[in-house]
Parts: sequence; structure tokens; C-alpha cells
Amino acid sequence: MKGERTVIRDSDSGGNSRPAVRSGEAQRLWSALDDLGRGRGRIIEVVGEPGMGKTHLLSCLADEAARRSFTVASSRCTEFERNLPCQVFVQLLGTIPGLRSVREESRREATRFRVYDAVRTMLRDRAEQGLVLILDDFHWADTTSQETVEYLLRIPVDAPLLLVVSQRTRQASTRLRSALAHAIDFGNAERIELAPLTVAQSADLLGQPVSSSTLRSLHAASGGNPSRLELAFADKWHESQRPPAVDQPLPERFAAVLAGEIDALAPHFLAVARAAAVIGSRFTLDAVAEVSGIRRDEVCPAVSELIRRDLLRPVSRTAAFTFRYPELRRQIHATFDPCSRASLHRRALAMLARQDAPATEQAVHIEQSLSELTEQDLRTLILAAREELQTSPHQAARWLRVALRVPVSQLRDENEQRDLLGLLTLVLGTGGRLGDKSDLVLGLRRLAPAEPGPARSRVIAFCSLLQGYLGHRAAAQALLNQELESFPGPDVPAAAVPLLVQREVTKIFNEQMPELEQVQLILRAARKHGDRINEAGALALRALTQALTSDPEDARISAEECASVVDSLTDEVLCDHPEFVAMLGWAEGFLGFRTEAAGHFKRGASLLPRCGRTFLRPIFLNGIAFCYVQSNRVSEARAMAAKAKQAALEEGGADLPILALALESWLLLLTEIRGERRALVTAEQAVNTVDASNRPLSVLTTISLAIAARVQGDHPRATALLLTVGGGPDLRDIPPVMRPALYEMLTATAADNSSPSPAEWAWLAASAAQDVTLPMPRAFALMARAHVLHESPAVAADLYQEASCLFSSIGANWAQAWAMTYAASCIAADGRTPEAITVLGYAEELALRAGASRLFENARQLRRELAAFNEEDEKEESEGVLSMLTVREREVAGIVGTGKKTREIAQELSVSPRTVDAHLTRIYRKLNISSRAALARLMAQAS
Repeated sequence: MKGERTVIRDSDSGGNSRPAVRSGEAQRLWSALDDLGRGRGRIIEVVGEPGMGKTHLLSCLADEAARRSFTVASSRCTEFERNLPCQVFVQLLGTIPGLRSVREESRREATRFRVYDAVRTMLRDRAEQGLVLILDDFHWADTTSQETVEYLLRIPVDAPLLLVVSQRTRQASTRLRSALAHAIDFGNAERIELAPLTVAQSADLLGQPVSSSTLRSLHAASGGNPSRLELAFADKWHESQRPPAVDQPLPERFAAVLAGEIDALAPHFLAVARAAAVIGSRFTLDAVAEVSGIRRDEVCPAVSELIRRDLLRPVSRTAAFTFRYPELRRQIHATFDPCSRASLHRRALAMLARQDAPATEQAVHIEQSLSELTEQDLRTLILAAREELQTSPHQAARWLRVALRVPVSQLRDENEQRDLLGLLTLVLGTGGRLGDKSDLVLGLRRLAPAEPGPARSRVIAFCSLLQGYLGHRAAAQALLNQELESFPGPDVPAAAVPLLVQREVTKIFNEQMPELEQVQLILRAARKHGDRINEAGALALRALTQALTSDPEDARISAEECASVVDSLTDEVLCDHPEFVAMLGWAEGFLGFRTEAAGHFKRGASLLPRCGRTFLRPIFLNGIAFCYVQSNRVSEARAMAAKAKQAALEEGGADLPILALALESWLLLLTEIRGERRALVTAEQAVNTVDASNRPLSVLTTISLAIAARVQGDHPRATALLLTVGGGPDLRDIPPVMRPALYEMLTATAADNSSPSPAEWAWLAASAAQDVTLPMPRAFALMARAHVLHESPAVAADLYQEASCLFSSIGANWAQAWAMTYAASCIAADGRTPEAITVLGYAEELALRAGASRLFENARQLRRELAAFNEEDEKEESEGVLSMLTVREREVAGIVGTGKKTREIAQELSVSPRTVDAHLTRIYRKLNISSRAALARLMAQAS
């Protein structure tokens, strides 16, 4: 039979051809196949909007029917065959003898019923073993074929025939749909209507998680239409979060589907459709007539024909019309010659200008015009950008891109040039991924005043800030150096000060540190010219540089001086350079002044929307999170770090998501009891992503990875990471204020036989903290010293408690709980178990208050173990050489005698390594020995 289908399957298909997305509808068709196998036929109508997946569903049906060994005949109707009577059935049954003559007779009305009955007879003969007849796009079928199906509805084929007809709802024959509805009511047929996909079905189609916000935006944009959904995904809506431009061609596989409908239009109808596509998403008959140049009385029937074809649809309760889908308008607009299209856009612009339409509506047509922009065009674009700035910054950027087509030499109106410059500055700093606006950065630089002076310097400094933010640090530095060549001579003019400040800012992120002498020179120049904002910038630079490279005490003095200036400036003044407030906040944060730092971060963040610098938001949010984690607000720090990460992804900064990842890793270790694996993966992601030339960020990410490795027990890796990033045992590449904390880690992770030894690392920690008056570094130095004094548990406990007090003095409750847990372990080793249990209870309370769940669990586990051992100590005593040991201590001593290490003993006894060390300390003291070897010999003698 013509149209018969043979299906060849891969061996791993398992014989399952059911579409995963339309599983419910497929099940109904599969049930019809089941009935067909039992000898019962059926007629099914499959209806739905264009793109709903009718053809795909029928293709799956054909595959499944062939798999079940049914004969399958399928045909897809086209508009070009509508004038050939009974063409659908001729295609399918044309090889049957006598059908040609029957077809010729079908042209005379007297023989119509003979044709219907002949087709019915032929289908019955062919359906003896089960026949699946699929008629796709039946809304294009010729009248005789439609009447034949109507006849089969009234007089069904008495054979196992499954007839499936698919058609579009709006274009289907009214008469046939009425006959189908009547047959459905009497149980002689059924209808499968393809509804829009649910969010869950859309997730299956695109392979996205149901909870994804990207998926939901794509689903809303497509209305749940599968084809439109796939097109939206192909257009990368999930990256831009906005629809593509109307002149952007559709991807080829989607364009090909629509091309058949468009190419079938007569020239007159196509001209009307093109004019409508140029006007916009909605249009009236009068507008189409004016733009197309076709008389209204000719436009009206053309629009009616386009509605009949379901290319256009009336807008309810208005005189306007719209395209069936936006993608259809886009395809029509993108596929006629650019010159004709631009001419129509000029006509549409003239019409809208005469109607005094909003500037945003006119700007669309200016954008699509190929002619040189007029002064009126430029004014319209500037007005449109201003109107869109607050609600839709990406649209404002779009209009400014068009405005930048005008050469600067032709901007005769200084006010227009100033307006354009100001709008560009705001658009670049407000909303959206900055990387998508790199062309606007060049435009901003082009619009800068030609003559050197304060106005030009402000623009160039801002361009350099943007370039650095995008990760183009070398370009940012080169831009400033080139501009500074305009100011030769030893004196520093006022216009050079902002450029010099920005050059030093750029150095921080370009594997260089500002020279303090140069910063001091800039500070003197700013004060000389009364430039308070750049004075604040120079002071912030000095404080941050000193915090990262030199004496923390000098950094403290500089930070306090900078804070005095910043706090005296109004928000309006600070709006020009909120990044200076961020630098001050980070300097204060590194120095441990968390309250002051958090205050400055919050003030700076509040300025960003007002001064058009929202792209800096991640810097401030990360800073706030950093301050929170130093205090007792760990849970809030984690939430703030998540906001910073999301903001960094939205704004498109080159490095900011990496800083957020480093913070996230650290916070996972504090807040999740079993978060060490996730923390390690997150820290590795940060380290693998960071640009090695960004020295400060490389240091922070590597330290976060070392902390995660330490917690997971990979001490050799933690040590290697710290020595590599620090430049050797002297940690010369680490800011002095941070060195004691890293030496504490090196002390804790060093092996007894390593070089340097733990004692040497502890000595280096003490040396690094010797001249530092800040509590945090001194506390870490005390922790390091205590780590090596386990043979003197009472002394170690005192040092841990002293460190705890220093942590408490700055409100770092999580660190206080951490130190007290160490102290409790030593107190217990000193034989004061009840006191240790009390200390651990307080540590639990502090960790809980800070939101540090992991530290809370560590303290609680140790407290429970000590409580249990305390009971054993009171009950269990023995005689002989080991009589002074408790049962648990004998158990530990016995395992030590087998040669196992501390971590292995802890795993066997289901306790922590620190608990094992505490037992060993008591065992050594009671038995008057000093090493594992001596204990092993003693256990061997006893046995």
C-alpha cells in the first residue's frame, strides 16, 4: 500500500516509541492500538494549535503501530493539492486497480457517494489484518477527502481500521468538525486535544529541573507551546532573559516550518503581512494601509484571508490585529529585503511621529532604518532611553546603541552630547550583565570631552573601572597610562588626581600592589586641590595596601583617618565613587573591625541604585557576608554570600562569583555538619576559575581550599596549598595580618617528623603576631602555641582559653566556641573531666548562637563522650601494671599496641581523634611514659 511504513529500530530502543512529554495522549493512542489488535477499529481526531506537537505524536504512533506489525499508511496534506478531488486517498490507495476511474468520476456530484463507498470498500479490504491510517494536517485536505471522512463517520468501516485525523482548530472545516463532534457524542469517534505543556512537561522536554527559574520564564514566554518553548531555549532566553530582536532570523529548523505558510501567500497578501510585521505586535487596518501604501479597501480582504489562514488574529474587544505568534512576525520581518523593510520602517516612524506616539515606540523604527540618523532621531532616542532607564535598563542601552551611530563630530548640540554621556554612564552602571555592554564602554570613551580636564578625567576613570570589573585589567591600566601622558611635569593638576587614584586601584587586581609613596603623593595632591572624594580614595587605598602588605597598626591608623573623611561626606558626593567606600570596608574587615566595616559596606550598598553603580553590588554584599562571618551571624553570612553570588552572576563581573564561592566554601564548613565534601568541591571550583594574575583573589580562594582540605583530614594537601600561595615558610606573599591564622593551620596540619616541625610553625605564628595589637591574629598565634603543648595539657588549656577570650572581645562567637572545644579536650586530659564538660556546654551554646552547626555538633559529641568516660573512670579500676587505667584507656592502649594511628583508633572506637589524644595523654601520665613506642612495649609485656 502506498504510504506504508517500515520502522527500523536501534537495538537499545527497547521497543518503546512513546513520547515522554505527551505520555497521557500517547496512552490513549496506544489503547486504540490495543483495541485494533482485538479486531476493533476507531476514528480519532487529534487537534491543537500550531506547534503543539501533533505531527510528532502521530509519528510516534506510526512507529509503535509498525513495531506491533500493523500496516501503517500515512499522508500529510498540503494547501497546493486542495483542488485535486480525493487527493488524500488517491495518494494512499492509488495503486488499487480502478481507483483512477473512480477519481475521475468524483468530479461529478452524481458519483460522489460512489466515491465515498469505493474508498470505504478499499479500506475494508486492506484492513483485514489491522490498518492504521494517519491523515496529518487535514485542515488542508480537499473538500472531497473531507466529505469522505465525514461519510466514514456515518458509516464506519466494518474492519479493524484505526483512522487518525489531525488538524488545527482554527483552520479545520466547520462541517467536518461538526460531524466529528456528533460522532464523538454517539461514541463513534474520540478527540484528543493537545493542551499547552505543564511546567513539569516543559522540564522533561528541555532537560531542565522543575524548580529552575529559567525554565519557568521560558514556559511563560512560550505559553507551554512545545515548538515555541524549544525556540525560546534555542534563542538563549535563559541567558538574556528577554526576547530576541524582531530582525533576528529564526534558527533554521524553526524557520523551515514557518516558511511553507509564508511562501504560499500571494504577493498582495504577503505585502500586507510584511507591513503589519514592520508596524509591531499590534496594528490596525488604517496603519497597515498607510505603511504598505495599499488602499484600505484592498487591505481589509487581505487581512481577512490572513486570518482565515491563522496567520493573523483579531485582538479581543479592539479594532487591532496581531500575529498568531511573535515568532511568525519575526520570521516575516526577517525574510524580506533590508532596503524595502527599512523604507517601511521610515513610513511607520513618520506615522507615529505625526500621532505623537511615545518615544519608545518611535525608537524601534529608527533602529531598523538604514538611513543616516537625523537630529530629531537622536532626540527621540535620548528621550526613549531616559524613559526606559528605571524600568528596563537593557532597553535604554538598546536605544543608546542606536544613538551612538551618530559620529561625535556631528553632535553639534552640547546639551545632547552631555545628555547622551550622562545616560550612557547610568546605563552602564545599572542593571544587566556588564559584559553585554562592552560596546557602550567604547561609546562612552568616544563621547568624553576632547580636551583634558576634570570632566574628561571622570569619564576615563569610570571607563577604566568598568574595564577592570570585566577582567580587562591590562587594558584598564593602559587606558589610564595613556591618559596621564596628557599631564607632563612634576606638578599634579586637579584633573590628574582621579586618574592616578584609579590607576592604583587597578594595580590591586593586576598582581601588583600600590606603592605607598605614590599613594602618599596622590593624597597630598588631592588635599592641595580640595578634592575631598579623591582624598577619601587615596586614604582608602593606603589603608587597604597597608592591611595587605605592611604593619597592621599603620593600616589601623589609615583606616580610622579614611573613615573620618568618608563619614563627613554627603551621599551625593560619595555617589561619584562608591568603590572608595568598598575599599575602606575591606581594609577594616581584614583588620578585624567588623562593626565599622559592615557599616561602611551597608552605606555604600545603599548608594548604588541612586548613583547608577549597581554593578558594584556584589563587592558590597560579599563584604557584608565577610563581616558577618567574623561575628556571631554565620547563618546571615551564608544568606548574604548567596545573594552576592547571584548578584555577581547577574552583573557579569569577571571575578566576583569566585569570591562568593570562596566564602560559600568557608560557610559550608561552619554551618553544615557533614558539609566538608561540598565545601571542598566549592573551593576547588573557585581556585580553578580564578585568574592567577588576580593576586588577592588567588590568596583568598587558595586559603578557602586549604581550610576545606584540613577539615576533611587531608593535612598534606592543606600544608602544600598554604606554602605555595604563601611563597614559602615565611608566608611572604600573605598579608601580615593574615599570617598568624595560616601559621595556626600549618601547626595543626604538620606531621611530627616534618620540617618545619609543629613547634617551629607555632614559633613563627608567635613571631608574626608579636607586633600586632589586633585581637584576631594574637588569638590564632595562641592557638598555634597550644597545639604543640599536649604533653602539658593544663598549659595548653590555658592558652586555648586565652585565645577564646580574644575571639570573644571582637564578638567572633564561632571562633570562641572552636577555641573552647580545644581547651575542653586538654582540661579533660589534665584529669578535670567535670570542668571540661562544663566548658563544652558553654561552647555548644556559643556555636548555636552563632549558627555554626558543625562546631556545635563537635562540642556536643565530645561532651557526651567525656560524660560517658567520666562514669567509667569512677566505676572501673583494675589491678597489676595497668590497674590505674580505666577500661576505655586499656582499650585504647591495647589498640595502640597493634601499631594503629590515632585516626584509625578513632574510627574503630567511633570517637573523635582529639578524644583518642586526650586518652593517650592521661595514659602517658598515669604510666609515666612519653611515647607510643614505650606504651606498645608495656602492653606487650603485660600480655
